[in-house]
Amino acid sequence: MSLLEWLERVPAFGVSAVELYHDFLNEQNLPRVKQALQSLGLQVSQITCAPDFTNPDPAVRQRELERMRQRVEWAATLGANAVRVTAGMQHDNLREEDGIHYAVECMVLLAEYAILAGVYPCYENHYKDRRWTREDFSFLPERFLRIFERIEPTPVRVNFDFANPLMVGADPIALLQRVVHKVHHVHAGDRLPGEYQHCVLGEGKVPFRPLLKILHAHGYTGYLSIEDGQPEGDAGFCRSLAFLQKMVREIWS
Repeated sequence: MSLLEWLERVPAFGVSAVELYHDFLNEQNLPRVKQALQSLGLQVSQITCAPDFTNPDPAVRQRELERMRQRVEWAATLGANAVRVTAGMQHDNLREEDGIHYAVECMVLLAEYAILAGVYPCYENHYKDRRWTREDFSFLPERFLRIFERIEPTPVRVNFDFANPLMVGADPIALLQRVVHKVHHVHAGDRLPGEYQHCVLGEGKVPFRPLLKILHAHGYTGYLSIEDGQPEGDAGFCRSLAFLQKMVREIWS
């Protein structure tokens, strides 16, 4: 279905906001999307982007940065105060220190531009974008944290993904505890260990209760965006939504 048809179906589920993947949008459809959001009473939690900031070619990195500045403008136009950013792909012959430097440099330059528009770049503990040919340069928590430590004192914030650590056998609880003070947006996804396919929330192995308790203890009041990659369509989404609403009521009460 088209993006506008999808938006028209959203209010029936009783949610207040949508998250938009950047390739859903372009300069031509942006005015129509904005009008539809306003008429449906929907907010946008985040424009979800996947820049390749670790590309060894400086011309490509500059092009990615310019594209991200455009996405920041789209976010501001649609009333979103966040754009998801990634480090970039794991390129051949890319030295670890070079990749870290490229990713941090681009994120900080983007933040200097974005915060003037009231938008925060949110660095994700990412695994792989569906349009990418390779895994994220920082898909392992150790490398993600090396980059995080360098952006920690900057305006760059975090989009924390509950399910991605399970792809590499990592502990999402320990990772969240380290970065929770910078979390601005959350991807509430679920999956089984080592499986790229998402499942209905509460039916995989993500430890939702302790993760949500960590967020609550640190005063988190941002979005919990359901990453709906499960294969059961609307029925599966409704189960995911009911599960997450139940968790929120219990923990935030």
